[in-house]
Amino acid sequence: MPIKIRPNPAIPDHEVLRKIGGGAYGEVWLARGVTGALRAVKVVWREDFEDARGFEREFEGILKFEPISRDHPALVNILHVGRSPDGVSFYYYVMELGDDVSAGQEINPVEYEPRTLRADTHQGAGVQWDTNVCIDVGLRLAEALDHLHERGLAHRDVKPSNVIFVNGRAKLADIGLVATRGQRTFVGTEGFVPPEGPGSPQADVYSLGKVLYEIATGKDRLSFPELPDSIPSGVDRKRWLELNKIICDICEPRISKRKISTAAQLADALRRLQRGKRRRQSGVAVWMTTLLLALFGLGASWEVVKNSDWVQG
Repeated sequence: MPIKIRPNPAIPDHEVLRKIGGGAYGEVWLARGVTGALRAVKVVWREDFEDARGFEREFEGILKFEPISRDHPALVNILHVGRSPDGVSFYYYVMELGDDVSAGQEINPVEYEPRTLRADTHQGAGVQWDTNVCIDVGLRLAEALDHLHERGLAHRDVKPSNVIFVNGRAKLADIGLVATRGQRTFVGTEGFVPPEGPGSPQADVYSLGKVLYEIATGKDRLSFPELPDSIPSGVDRKRWLELNKIICDICEPRISKRKISTAAQLADALRRLQRGKRRRQSGVAVWMTTLLLALFGLGASWEVVKNSDWVQG
């Protein structure tokens, strides 16, 4: 596909500084407002859509999301929505700016690179995140998705590069992909899209499960359900195993077999785990857990399962 060369977009009351991101569904620009505050501006071009209907449908989605965005601490704040001066070429929305990948809130416009979950995982490629951090990030994002779904919207492309950090806290971003629940335009990223396809609240939850899989195991989402050969020393193994069980309950390929299929259910499961409330299972479940660990290739010993107080007869 040829690279499209476009002029810098004209955004009212903003000085557009430079492009800091982009993809099939628009470009993200660093801009400075009249107050001097730095912002991120997402620009979505009409010419990137096959017809006007798809373009207008995406615009309608962002109009619905704009007031919702500021009602939840784990959704990136939309500060303004507008259209190009001719009303046709593009629409845009102004967002709060995420942390810099290296300098946090000490942002240098020339060197700024947004801190995303993808950037964090690339810096520590193959490294398993602290279990408590995984639970905290997962809970924030699950609650954000629940907030979105309760208002009839679906995100459609939950993945690490669409999770930014603002003041060190994770937020769900790239809301330009948000659409009215049930919209069937295919979007999404391989490995994060469930077998039944994207566009539904259940698909968003599946995608978040794959995000949790990557940060909890240090593995690529396409490797699911493989587990690491060992659990790092110092990790609460009982807690880690319970988190893995939650991830498996989300990412079961067969939709009818998923034990966790809504953002509210996921948030509740992570909240309980965060509070130290672990599941009690039967003796049969102990045997099944051992079998699953063997099938998934986990190098942890039987002692991990045998000594887990959440697995009891």
